[in-house]
Parts: sequence; C-alpha cells; structure tokens
Amino acid sequence: MPVYNGESYLTEAIDSVLGQTFEDFELIIINDASSDGSAVIIESYTDSRIRILTNEKNKGIPYNRNLGLREAKGKFLCWTDCDDINILDRFQKQIHFLNNNSEYGGCGTWLSRFKGNETYYESKALKNPNEIKAALLFRPAAVPNATAMLRLESIKSLDIWYNTDLPVAEDYDFIFRCTRHLKFSNLQEVLYMYRDSETSIMSQFGTFDQKIFKINKKIYAFALCELGINASDDELYAHYMICTEKIFGSFDGFKNSVAWLKTINEANVTKHIYNQKALENIIADQFFFVTKKASKFGLKTLFFYVIESKKNGWRIDFTHLAKLTVRCLLKHSEFEFGRR
Repeated sequence: MPVYNGESYLTEAIDSVLGQTFEDFELIIINDASSDGSAVIIESYTDSRIRILTNEKNKGIPYNRNLGLREAKGKFLCWTDCDDINILDRFQKQIHFLNNNSEYGGCGTWLSRFKGNETYYESKALKNPNEIKAALLFRPAAVPNATAMLRLESIKSLDIWYNTDLPVAEDYDFIFRCTRHLKFSNLQEVLYMYRDSETSIMSQFGTFDQKIFKINKKIYAFALCELGINASDDELYAHYMICTEKIFGSFDGFKNSVAWLKTINEANVTKHIYNQKALENIIADQFFFVTKKASKFGLKTLFFYVIESKKNGWRIDFTHLAKLTVRCLLKHSEFEFGRR
C-alpha cells in the first residue's frame, strides 16, 4: 500500500486489509514522504503483519510499486490504494483461483467506483484471457491494476518491473507486458471499491488530455509495433481517440476511427499476435464504443454501424443496437445519458 498524504481515508483502507477472511499475509505500507498525519496513523497499528517502509523524499507511484515488488516475500502480491476499500473476502477468493489454476500468472476482479457514500459505477472486467490480452490494445483497465493479484515468482522470473518514466500509466504498461507472457483472468464479482476523491492520482491528471495522450502513446506505439504497424503521431492520436470518451467533431473522424480498427484487425491476420476470434470480439465491442461517440450525427451513424458490422463479420449485441438506435434518434451529443 503506497501512501502519500492519505490521512483522510487511510484508516478505512488499512482496516479493509487487516480484516480479510484470509489472514496469512504481510501488509507492506510504503510511506512516500507524507507531510500530513499519515505516518502517525500508520504507526498507531500494532498488527504484526504490517511492515512499514519510509521514503525520505517523495518518489512517486512507479518507484513505490517496484519497491513493493522487490520487498514482497509472499507467493502472491496485490496492491491497494490508501483511500480505497478491499471487500473482506477479496484475498481468499483470488488466492483460491490462483491455487486452483496454476497456468494463470494473475487475476483481477470487478470494481465499483464510489464517492462519499454513493456507488455510482461498476466496472465489469473480462474473464477470457485471450480477450483480456486483446482488450489491452484499447482498455488500460482490462485487468484493473488495483484489483490484480500476481503470481510473484512468475513476475520476478520474467524480470518485469514498473516503468518509472510513466507517472500515471505505469500500471497499464505493466499489465500489458505481463500478458505477453502470462495468462490473466478476472473474477466476475466486485471485490474492490475505488474511491473518487481529491487524493486519487487520476484526479490530478484527468483533465489534461494532451498529458495523458503523451504518456499512453508510448504503450500504444509498442503494442502496434508488435502488429507490424509503425504508427505516426497522427495515427497514435487516432488510436487514443478510439480509447477515450471524447465525442467526434466530424462524421469523417468517426469513419477514420473505424478504418483504423480494420487496419488493426488485418495486421493481426498476418502477425497472429492475438487470438483472431478474441480480437474480433474486442474490435466489435470497441466499434460500438466509438459509435456511441458519433450518435449526434443521427441515423446515418446507426446505418453505418449496422452495415460495417455485417461487412466485417463483427458481432452485434442487440441490446447495444437498441440503445444506439435511441441515441441516434435523439442525436445525443454526450457519451452517457444524464451527463452534464
């Protein structure tokens, strides 16, 4: 548990670990030079399972993740943020899965996002390892890092570490590289609660579109290079647009994004980096995702979606189709209904 000025919610976070139904673990708390009352809270605990590491200077999340990897002694390793909550049987269920599925290098879970006392979103991560690997082309949270439990021996034998040049997307990059060698799954239930708060690291970067793109494009470039695609900056930004909730400014921008999805699909036919059926399933989901961002253009968006899906053999979820029809009839101009 890396901690930096987390006094507001730290006790709740620590208690959600110490109260786990699986009790045989070590909790490494890394105090990253906090200047608030975090150190006092941490040192107030007398549980023998806690080990405290203290940085004299603030080192940042990637450094602390690598420190945790070096220091961890257990068979498995997982992370928790200092303002989040672990459901009390999280460890028990993930350890049971990994003990009974030795071919897997790790597993995550679903998570819920909450603010105050209100849970407002539930993130349902994929189960199939081939689809998870393919989804990481587009979705950083195909295995939510906060929920991931890793088989530590496998990670260390592969010499995989967090990239300290990536101040936000180090977890995306790490899981992406892990799935190049190891199978991952996600337990199909919420076992982790992510708090949206002023201490959340993404709250510091969420509005800085260009900064996020600059960080993520390094990962995109590596992933696309595997497929034999030497992407230009414009193509990398087009890829980024496919992955975000940013609404398309023009219908041509929407059509170009679909052309890019087809380029990726065709590249994999040659390179065989991903299971082809799994990739096509993910591309079909991503096509629906980008089509939502073009619903303001009306029924021509809907017709384009149906025609292109049939032409490329991409599955159509009829629940999605019904929702898309409503959006296009209304020419809805936001990613989700009800957003302001």
